[in-house]
Amino acid sequence: MLSWTEILLELLRCHSTPGDEGEVAAVLERAWTAAGWRVTGHGRYALSAARPAARGRGKKPVLLVCAHMDSPGFTVDRIQGRRVELVPLGGPHVESGRTPAVLKTAAGKHAILLRHIRLPKGERERFSATLPPGVSVEHGDRVAYAYAPEIAAASGEITAPFLDNRLGCVLVAELARGLPAAGELAFDVVLGATACEEMGGFGAPVLARAVQPDLVLCLDATYEAPEQGVRLGEGPVLTLSDASVLLSPATRDRVRAWFEKQGLPLQTEVYNFSGTDSRAFPLHGLPCPVLPLLLATRGNHSPVETADRRDVETLLAALRRFAADPPELT
Repeated sequence: MLSWTEILLELLRCHSTPGDEGEVAAVLERAWTAAGWRVTGHGRYALSAARPAARGRGKKPVLLVCAHMDSPGFTVDRIQGRRVELVPLGGPHVESGRTPAVLKTAAGKHAILLRHIRLPKGERERFSATLPPGVSVEHGDRVAYAYAPEIAAASGEITAPFLDNRLGCVLVAELARGLPAAGELAFDVVLGATACEEMGGFGAPVLARAVQPDLVLCLDATYEAPEQGVRLGEGPVLTLSDASVLLSPATRDRVRAWFEKQGLPLQTEVYNFSGTDSRAFPLHGLPCPVLPLLLATRGNHSPVETADRRDVETLLAALRRFAADPPELT
């Protein structure tokens, strides 16, 4: 049986830009099926899994734990011989100069170097690359950062691109084989994974409609923010306010008290810039509470992101206990 770190490394090797999440979906489907869960596809927009006994939905409320499968990347929009130009998908953050990347075509994957094109201020960001000999490309082919993941045994640091949101994906993969027996849980648990969170958020509304949950735990990555006291290694982060969620102080206090009771650390953030899949559930008209539980990272959306494995393990422990003995949220 693979450890969660081995599953994470498998996920980090996946090429999964917005709208092209098939490689990550395949890893999750294998992990969920191997754990005995039934997997349901929701078009190209989402994937979910439930224990066979929970599929019929008894009297228990439904807890959905979800993550998104895509990470920022690039797509080809201009082809000029062996030179191609690309536009970003989902806000990748790269410095000027050359960035090692992987081009995915119908024929396979190819190492390339991305160059940032200097344009007048205010124009849309663009990149260029030279194709390797013999490689042909089509409009819409995708490019992701080159990957060389590392999990340092001594420091516990995880260094790789795509931690946003392969960290969430490894958590929903690991939960399938680590939850207590269904009879010990307060919920019928559904695990979910969405497409296009980084660009358009199309997957989460499809998942919301399909599952109709009573409570949602939305897993994602966030930025390390020392000015707010948010640091790597200090526990998962509860987002109190961003472009997709607005939690009350009472909810904050109940969740914080529950983490304290469990002996687990919890950080909080106010981040009113972007958001997560959390927005899809109230916008779909569902009255269920939604808690964004995030993992702090450094270098988010860049070729080299950093997280702390202690935070992953803390959040995994919290999710397992939450499903059996949740806090009172109403």
